[in-house]
Amino acid sequence: MRWTALIVLAACSGSAKSTTAPAASHGKSVTAAASLPTKSEEITITVGTRAVPATVVAPVAAGPWPGILLLAGSGPTDRDWNSPLLPAKNGSGKLLAEELAKHGAVVIRYDKAGVGGNKGVPIAEFTLDTYRDEQVQVLAALRARPDVRKDRVFVAGHSEGGLHATRLALVAGSDVAGVIYLSSIARSMAATMLTQLEAQLRNPQAGLSEERVAAEMASLRGALADFFAEKPVDPMAVSKIPPLQQLMAQLVSPTTAPLMRGLIGFDNIAEAPKVTVPVLIVNGAHDMQVDPELDAKPLHAAFLAAKRDATLHISPEADHVLKHEPATKEQMRADMQKYQDGYNAEGRVLDADLVTAVIGWLASHT
Repeated sequence: MRWTALIVLAACSGSAKSTTAPAASHGKSVTAAASLPTKSEEITITVGTRAVPATVVAPVAAGPWPGILLLAGSGPTDRDWNSPLLPAKNGSGKLLAEELAKHGAVVIRYDKAGVGGNKGVPIAEFTLDTYRDEQVQVLAALRARPDVRKDRVFVAGHSEGGLHATRLALVAGSDVAGVIYLSSIARSMAATMLTQLEAQLRNPQAGLSEERVAAEMASLRGALADFFAEKPVDPMAVSKIPPLQQLMAQLVSPTTAPLMRGLIGFDNIAEAPKVTVPVLIVNGAHDMQVDPELDAKPLHAAFLAAKRDATLHISPEADHVLKHEPATKEQMRADMQKYQDGYNAEGRVLDADLVTAVIGWLASHT
């Protein structure tokens, strides 16, 4: 069994609708019924002394149109949402950008620091703010385009990208008109990672007893607590399972520890409700990485408790990468590797219900 901790990269269908009307503005809008010709453009954005490659997809027709910044999920996930950790190159980021552009939006996606054509910063200088510094500049580049409505620019973050969307929105202020959380974590990445690892440990293919699973999880939780307290952690003492030793070694490495403490310790459900613009929270009921019951629904509840404009939509047959997955969760659990390896397989398409929900929300807010 291959062990993974995928935070890459909604349980009946339904949605909780926002009732807040968008402010009056000028320009063209996202339209559910549209199917516009689009064009794609490769651009480079300067961030400090670095060149960050990006792709813009936009309607051919003259704007200005609403703008959307897409933020990728965790790990080496590029602007198309492809990853060397996953087979095939049918990335949902590219598919989503093209779909949104057809309905009347200028969509930008880019290679984040250390991924694809973006070399990033030296590892010793890499912090959680490295990502936000890039996002601020990419957002500015999107807003500066003559074909983009300055009053209707949105940020959409997938999975880990949801926490980055929160952090960007909190500093962007009125430059962002709304935030879309796509299969986004609500808990910290550390908590999400523990949930994912426990599911893998309990998988019959792992061949572990209940006692062994409990012992492994207790050790992992203790190691993470020590890591956040900046106490020494010996990966070899945390677990006897080599992939778990490797995972802990990556986290506690002196070169990456400052970044990882900030990244996996960020509590999105505590910080996101500070965002005052309208938000859409979308999850798939067949998401095996981010659980709608543990993430999407509590995140929505936190926004409502803060008296924010928040809409929740759970798509009944969408998976983690927003694609249509008719297999049940039970079928997926029986062979998790098969379904994860098929995330970006050729021929797979975005879930129509999920895309309709996103476009409908954008239409109502533009």
